[in-house]
Amino acid sequence: MVNHSYVNSPAFLSGTLHLMACFEIPMHLIGAYCIIFKTPRTMRSVKWTMFNLHFWSVFLDLTISLFTTPYVLFPALIGRSLGIFEYVGVPVELQLYLIVTLFPAVGVSITAILENRFYLLFSWESSWKYFRIPFLTFLYLSSFLCFLPSYLSIPEQKQAMEEVLKIIPEIQEYILSDGKMFVLSTDFHEFFWTLVIMIGLVTGTSVTFARILYRNMKERSRLLNMSPQMVQVQKIFFRAICIQTSMPILILILPISYLAISMFSGYFNQAANNLCFIITAFHGLLSTAIMITVHKPYRDFIYIVFFQKIHRLLLHTESKIAYSMSMISRTSSGL
Repeated sequence: MVNHSYVNSPAFLSGTLHLMACFEIPMHLIGAYCIIFKTPRTMRSVKWTMFNLHFWSVFLDLTISLFTTPYVLFPALIGRSLGIFEYVGVPVELQLYLIVTLFPAVGVSITAILENRFYLLFSWESSWKYFRIPFLTFLYLSSFLCFLPSYLSIPEQKQAMEEVLKIIPEIQEYILSDGKMFVLSTDFHEFFWTLVIMIGLVTGTSVTFARILYRNMKERSRLLNMSPQMVQVQKIFFRAICIQTSMPILILILPISYLAISMFSGYFNQAANNLCFIITAFHGLLSTAIMITVHKPYRDFIYIVFFQKIHRLLLHTESKIAYSMSMISRTSSGL
């Protein structure tokens, strides 16, 4: 049986996230190496947009699991940091601001990959080339600045803590005695709807570009404007990009859904809060693993490096079979 009192605790959250970071860091370094050094010439047009997505995903991942390790008492916007930034003196409010801005930044980087494919394949000669940079700049600025009003209106802490405890008294036993719990806001509505709007914006733009890409590739295939081989290559790459970007997003649906339910219903369950952050931190690890898996050059590199003995054994066996077959063929010819 699960020890719910331990799952509720800061020790469980920090221990689990820090353990995950031990696996995440080498995986992310391998992913970055693959993008920078193992991206083939045929994929060079998307190399840096893929690296951009990898960077923001890793940054979000490590910010949660290692740098900030947020212990938050949803539905109250109260929490504290258990990560490295806490021990080097980074203000808690800056840590919180970093976390909430990284979520939409990852979404914008997904949009950037899809927009890049759309531009290179279908609109590099159109007027879109004049609007794409301002468009992406707007999205990134929106992700970095959307929570600025909430940050600038952080309440006086003692009074805010008393007000929140009156509304949600059950969190009292989870308020740590070291005095480092921080109240971001006494009203979650502004924070929540800002998050919803940004998620809607980046999701909408990503889905729009994905649909346009799919429709245009289908149209070109029908009109035979591209060779069948090129169409197939583009379809495979498009499918790989969609898998790479959509699967981690599906992982985030669960914690985001719980966050919405918790805030609007007032339901408090600290074990669920902790598990939500653990699931969210898993997003980056999954994203890197999927990226390596779905793109053949990266998959082949990992196979050769980490399964070299098996690879050599297979090559040796293959050569022996080929030699045996040639000997049989020669013997048959001699007869």
